[in-house]
Amino acid sequence: MVNKQFDRGIELTRKNLNRNIARLALPAAGENVLHMTIFIADIVMVGRLGTEAIAAVGLAGALNFIIAIIFSSLNAGTLSLVARHIGAGERKDAERVAAQSLFLAILIGIVISPALVLYAQKVLLLMSAEPPIAALGTVYLKIVMTMLICRLIILAGSAAFRGAGDTRTPMLITLIMNCINVLFNWLLIFGIWRFPRMGVIGAAWGTAIAYGVGAALVLIILFSGRGVLAISISNLFKFDLTTIWRILRISLPAAFDSFFTQVGYLIFIKIVTSLGTVSLAAHQVAVRIEAISFMPGFALAVSTATLVGQSLGAKDVALASLSMKRNCQYALMLMGFFACIFLAFPAQMARVFSPEQEVLRLSALCVMISAIEQPALAIYMVYSGGLRGAGDTLSPMLVTIVGTLCFHVSLAYLFGIVLGWGLGGVWFGAAIDWICRSIAVYILFRRGRWKRIKV
Repeated sequence: MVNKQFDRGIELTRKNLNRNIARLALPAAGENVLHMTIFIADIVMVGRLGTEAIAAVGLAGALNFIIAIIFSSLNAGTLSLVARHIGAGERKDAERVAAQSLFLAILIGIVISPALVLYAQKVLLLMSAEPPIAALGTVYLKIVMTMLICRLIILAGSAAFRGAGDTRTPMLITLIMNCINVLFNWLLIFGIWRFPRMGVIGAAWGTAIAYGVGAALVLIILFSGRGVLAISISNLFKFDLTTIWRILRISLPAAFDSFFTQVGYLIFIKIVTSLGTVSLAAHQVAVRIEAISFMPGFALAVSTATLVGQSLGAKDVALASLSMKRNCQYALMLMGFFACIFLAFPAQMARVFSPEQEVLRLSALCVMISAIEQPALAIYMVYSGGLRGAGDTLSPMLVTIVGTLCFHVSLAYLFGIVLGWGLGGVWFGAAIDWICRSIAVYILFRRGRWKRIKV
């Protein structure tokens, strides 16, 4: 039976599955690239201001990125619930979820933003920043954090759009934000035309203005009714405890999942740092190369979450299962291709960063080791996305906690430090962790608990 979605939504049929995957995944990949560009643009443009400016903006930007990742996980429930309601033909219920998700984002922003602004410098000092770097980074972070509420609105709105099958709108909003960010960075960092020369502060305001524009676009599209979803101001501020609890019940495990992931990452970096400057530099080079391969996995995870959620809403469990399998097949092909590239040309890719000889050797070794984990990452990212789309965020959270504590950190320390294998051992331990996680998440998919989740 054909289940046509509303307006610009997708048509859920097995015949259209490949088309739906492309329609959802390609804009999601573009959006991910654009988000990374916003993160990188400030660093590139303050590069002319000197080493301290680069270090301050880089550290503060990394902290801002981590905060955004944790809070973006609170929208796992938004995507899952909107997708379920759209799949079931319950548009008004989907719009109610979107409205309450925005209300929750605004509330969290009002509560959290002042605390982050107040303790910005202490957090940067806690991250081992030297006092001059912490002072400069604090100014940047305080300005950006004042616009946290806008960032949360963008994340909530984007999740609602994706759940409704529209990944194009979040991509276009992010593209506009990129243009705004680069423009105001140029004007305010260097004092172009009649604008004052503000340096690092100018970079912060460029990012803050971009967030403000992005939030405004999300609200305009939702309030105007021109998008796949439409909400009213009265619905936005109508407190609906039942809907908010449904959102949080799904989202909180995903938020804990993200939190433990970031904690594990920070401990992992501590282990790498203990190996010395050469290892740290090589690690940074290898991470940036490997990040290229994450794009298809991330995009197909978004596609999987939307298709699974809508299929379950339409009571088509078989299509939901097929969507996971098909997205995983594509992810394996694409990330398998990157694995071959990493094995064939590791040194050539590392040379793009112009590293010293020992850094080049170590980074090339890490890139080759990362090829081992590409198939596992493909399986883990897609099936985790599918479970979250079904509303089962508890299972991926448990996999993350066990993986982080029992494998990722422990094996990295064992191989890298205890056995003395160095940076290569650290990366080998991480690869084993991802392989174990992929096996675990596939077993959870096969057990089928996600099919019975009530949202």
